[in-house]
Amino acid sequence: MGETVIDLTRWERRAHYEMYRRSEMPHFGFTAPIIVTNLLATARREKLSVFNAMLFCIISAANRIPEFRTRFRGETVVMHDIVHPSFTVPIEGDRFAFCQTPYREDWPSFDTACRTAVEAATRQTTLENDIEGEDQWIYLSCLPWLDFTATTHPLANKDDCIPRIAWGKIVEEEGRARVSVNLQAHHAVMDGLHGARFFEALQKNVEEFQSSS
Repeated sequence: MGETVIDLTRWERRAHYEMYRRSEMPHFGFTAPIIVTNLLATARREKLSVFNAMLFCIISAANRIPEFRTRFRGETVVMHDIVHPSFTVPIEGDRFAFCQTPYREDWPSFDTACRTAVEAATRQTTLENDIEGEDQWIYLSCLPWLDFTATTHPLANKDDCIPRIAWGKIVEEEGRARVSVNLQAHHAVMDGLHGARFFEALQKNVEEFQSSS
């Protein structure tokens, strides 16, 4: 896992970082619609997992934005070369378990790894956190039963700087398909501008999604 320690004395974001590290409620979030007409049509035509395809587009977009790969540990700030998805999968008893898979830049490799990870994760019988203390992740959740307009995520504490992303039910209307995507992030490492760049990158990903990408 490659990472770079950020020199705070030269970091352009230092003042923002220091201000929001002092805040009692430093997290912000927003929800926006993403048009997924092409992704849904491609997945149906080629019998792909819509969940895996959305996960791939989301984590690809997150990796393009440096602030989504930035973490702080005490007074040390680092930037990961790559971050990976940690997400929830359903298990028996209307419960969920955690699942992780490595990020791969090409869809076929990612899809294969994701299918293997999900198959293993769904066999879990209880909720366990095998990555506690690690921060090279983006936490993700899918709520396919609900077309929500906002949501919030649980946090370990006010210094929890791992971004959370959730997406909801895909809604088809008048020949278009859309899905609500929510982002929750720590203001010490990113601003609304960086969140907006993520949504822009995600929209581009789903519009250009191909199974051979």
